[in-house]
Amino acid sequence: MDMVKRAFLRACINHSCMDNDLIDKILSPLCEHHQVTKPANKEQLHTFVAEIVDSIKEFSQTLTFMKHPITGKEYLVFAITDATPDPHNHPGLTAEECQYFSMVLDKLGHEEDCYITWNEAYAEFNFKGSVRAPKKVRMQELIEMWTQMGYFLEAEDRLYLGPRSIIEFEFYLRSNYPDTIKECQLCKQLVLWDVKCSDCNRKIHRECIRKYLRTRSNCPTCNKKWSTRLSQ
Repeated sequence: MDMVKRAFLRACINHSCMDNDLIDKILSPLCEHHQVTKPANKEQLHTFVAEIVDSIKEFSQTLTFMKHPITGKEYLVFAITDATPDPHNHPGLTAEECQYFSMVLDKLGHEEDCYITWNEAYAEFNFKGSVRAPKKVRMQELIEMWTQMGYFLEAEDRLYLGPRSIIEFEFYLRSNYPDTIKECQLCKQLVLWDVKCSDCNRKIHRECIRKYLRTRSNCPTCNKKWSTRLSQ
């Protein structure tokens, strides 16, 4: 099983962000090749991944499952813990391309619902110093690449913060965009979309408030009666 874990970790690093279909596509032939039993259910898969995490956390790396509220899909994300959008995180890119990544991330972080339209992703940016902006075609290539890596997420002609950005840049996002990026009152993790209290307008994870309301009827933030619909 150790050989399978090492090969699966390499696949996680290469893909950065994988949905359940891709996980199965990678893990099934690996287990078959090494003649070991594949994790049979979600619980076993999470245990399998947790064992890999124990072996890489000393290197400031992690594998984390997260359900993205925009797509409703669960992803397994490889991330550098407490990272910042610095050039060293994008080896092989030019200075202006690294700066472009930071500027798109900055645009998303300043938006109330953490999304921009595709046109805004290619709008004129104020590049610092003598750095020249990448051409639009190159910008499109970069956005597509970063989306495949899970840094951004495309949905309905909009660009959102992707699973990897949410996990990898959590501390950075909390520190730099406190007016737009908040934590869920219940689980204390980042909450970017999900549902809002109709009275205080604070965002809360849909699943968190759903569990909370099984035994209570008030908003955990303002204490008024919860009236926002939870159906998606």
